[in-house]
Amino acid sequence: MSWTDERVEKLKQLWGNGMTAAQIAEEIGTVSRNAVIGKAHRLGLSTSKKPAPRPLHQPMIPRPRKLAPPPPPIPAPRPRPDVNAEDLPWHRRCQWPIGHPGERDFHFCGDVAIGGKPYCSAHCQSAYRHKDEAA
Repeated sequence: MSWTDERVEKLKQLWGNGMTAAQIAEEIGTVSRNAVIGKAHRLGLSTSKKPAPRPLHQPMIPRPRKLAPPPPPIPAPRPRPDVNAEDLPWHRRCQWPIGHPGERDFHFCGDVAIGGKPYCSAHCQSAYRHKDEAA
């Protein structure tokens, strides 16, 4: 299929009237919707109305940002007097990060971890939710 001058003019007219590419393809005949879209693009026909430009003398006013409430404080770990955390292997100690990685004072809690969990009892309360609290 070739685009004749007559078909191009009809495309411009129908496009300007706000018809869809599918409607234009049906009206012209023997041309697909994609062919209409491609030709309209090559002709530089607008696909949507552009917003009116903002006047140059009017400054842009930033919107106020919504601040999220700060997270609740993390409870201090409770030491267990019956077990010395220093005597435990690393994988049995609490892995809760304290501070920010890369900072000099960054470290892990290191208290005794609850069996099967990577955190101590205090940090497990912060890390996990009970099923009845989830809903």
